[in-house]
Amino acid sequence: MQSLTNQSIRTNFTVQTEWDLGFTGRLDLTNMGELLADWTIEFESQFEITPKEIWGAEIVGRSGNIYTLKPVDYNQTIDSQQSTSIIFNANKINGKIFEPQEIRLGDLEPNKLEVIPPDDSSNDNPVVEDIPADIPADIPANPELTTKATNDLPADVNFSLISDWGSGFQGSISITNTSNSNIDSWNLEFDFPNQINNIWDAAIEENQNGNYVITHNAWNREIAAGETITFGFTGDGSVTTQPQNYELDGFTFDSPSIRESIYTYENPDLQPELEVNEKYQGRATFFDAANPAGGLGNSGFDIPTQDQLHKVVAINNIQWNGSEASGAFMEVSGPKQRDGAAPIIVQVTDQLAERADGMDMSAEAFAKVADPADGIVNINYQLVGPADDYVTAYGHRIGDGIVVETIDGTSPYYAATRLNNHRYPIESVEVIEADGDLVELKRESDNRFVMEGNYPLNGVQDLLVTDIFGQQVTLDDIDITNSSVPDTVTGEQFALI
Repeated sequence: MQSLTNQSIRTNFTVQTEWDLGFTGRLDLTNMGELLADWTIEFESQFEITPKEIWGAEIVGRSGNIYTLKPVDYNQTIDSQQSTSIIFNANKINGKIFEPQEIRLGDLEPNKLEVIPPDDSSNDNPVVEDIPADIPADIPANPELTTKATNDLPADVNFSLISDWGSGFQGSISITNTSNSNIDSWNLEFDFPNQINNIWDAAIEENQNGNYVITHNAWNREIAAGETITFGFTGDGSVTTQPQNYELDGFTFDSPSIRESIYTYENPDLQPELEVNEKYQGRATFFDAANPAGGLGNSGFDIPTQDQLHKVVAINNIQWNGSEASGAFMEVSGPKQRDGAAPIIVQVTDQLAERADGMDMSAEAFAKVADPADGIVNINYQLVGPADDYVTAYGHRIGDGIVVETIDGTSPYYAATRLNNHRYPIESVEVIEADGDLVELKRESDNRFVMEGNYPLNGVQDLLVTDIFGQQVTLDDIDITNSSVPDTVTGEQFALI
């Protein structure tokens, strides 16, 4: 194990989700010193970590209440000023959640670590262990070096000098979101002549001759409406000029869904009908798409193979719109896209019944837009029409045409079908009778189109299919009364809009 002399580590424990008997905990580790390699971490806990339900580390030892963890492949090293996270599921003790105690990294003594309790606003200006020991503890903050600035984003920025001992200083900057929207994925730029050599609750992305760009850490990427976040730092020399020329960059979101209020069924700001080129905002969570609760999901489509699970999602109860969104293709962007990754395209295969915005993504899709450790994030999404060469989670190219799926139990006295692989959502399906009359099939909540009356119905039929934009295609010789026929790849497809 690497020697940890003169190094420090900051920890932050938060509860991601909880239920009657347990919770999901997240332990963030920020390296305040030199590069860490081959590290281990120990802590004391009253809870039991559920076997095989830990991410970002593995349990290599346990003695009584003392756990010893080591990293997995991707985080075996932690660069200076960088962070990593350990996520785990554990049980409650008599209905209560207990935090890990006596957290220690490698051979470092417990009292050398700074443990930050979750949501403790009283700990805005923590003391960093590597400030020289001869600094007097009673140096007051200098009120003349506290300033405020308002930026393009609706936020106030304040600098406070905590201590100044001539050869060095400790300061903090707070950002207050003064709007009614959430600020996400923020960066703060400012000019400051002093060298910053230690920072916590943020990271230095760039420093060019005193022009600093500071970026968020994983746990404070989002600043809720009215919330204040603070990061601290130490540096060289006495502070004679405060930071100035603040520029705050980020993204604003107006999602009604938050961790504390996930069960929402009304959203006056969201229309049920999807529109092309309309940009939507909302929250994203994730689920195990390989084993969805209730079977195949509300769209009735088969479960994709493991290597295709990254292409499916469940959409909110508003835009589900009585299953009209079934099969729709959405372009999605999250925190990773705000950091430069390309957007992804996913297909709606289920309804997220308990939320009135955003979507529940397969775990594989979520990992392409955010760190799974985040659990719930802000996303942008919009309806798109994939190109002909796009291959869906079910192995069909869009250019192959609409796929007519066979429904179990159909007969001349029960005519029904389900459509997939359509470029845009379906508005209606009608049977074209011999005299040219149209009989509309009733849309069910599970994405079936069912004939009411006019039985018995024998043989193949021609279907007129209309998308939500009014485009129509005719599907010839489709048998919707025989459950033994295979799915039909029609070759007919809606045009790109």
